[in-house]
Amino acid sequence: MAAPSPLKVQLFGHSFVRHLKDLIRHDSTLRFNLNLQGHPLVQYSGFSGARVETLHHRLTEISDFEPEIVVLIIGTNDIYDSSCSILSVANKIEDLVRTLLFELNVRYVVVMQCLHRCTPQVSSKYPVDTIWFNNRVDSLNLLLSERLRSVLDSRACLWRLKGFWTISSKERNFAKDGCHLSSQGQRQLYRNIRAAVVAATKRILSS
Repeated sequence: MAAPSPLKVQLFGHSFVRHLKDLIRHDSTLRFNLNLQGHPLVQYSGFSGARVETLHHRLTEISDFEPEIVVLIIGTNDIYDSSCSILSVANKIEDLVRTLLFELNVRYVVVMQCLHRCTPQVSSKYPVDTIWFNNRVDSLNLLLSERLRSVLDSRACLWRLKGFWTISSKERNFAKDGCHLSSQGQRQLYRNIRAAVVAATKRILSS
């Protein structure tokens, strides 16, 4: 009797995904399979500056790999643009989730919360009024939580990122530019993604 195929998981998003892949490559304590039982195959597909539209144009990355679970890390580059309304960004993310579920046959989609930004300690390529930006983050996260919970038949969720919201955790987990994550922040993101995949796997097995 043939052994069951390993679970396939794909991280799909902006530069956080690429930076996490680089960290794992150089940190012997971390594993590309997220140290999960069953040794799932985990693909890291991250694109610098990616917006939701970028991912729509990269869906061959998903169709080629055929993951059961997709973890989306997206949205902050969209809401950085003041011409994009929060509602329009939420609509685009929901549309992407629907495409993954109903056209590409992904079994479960986890959308990771967007994160705040911090006041930069160095000159930043992406200057922004942090109060304005963080208010937009909170509004988007709230809207996505409601949309994904009520619309998508328990096949998608917004994952609440733990360890990023207090003043002290922001000081630890963000790089000096206030935008990207420090190495400690990337490890915290790794732990959150691992927990999200465990929860998504349980949902698949119980369905």
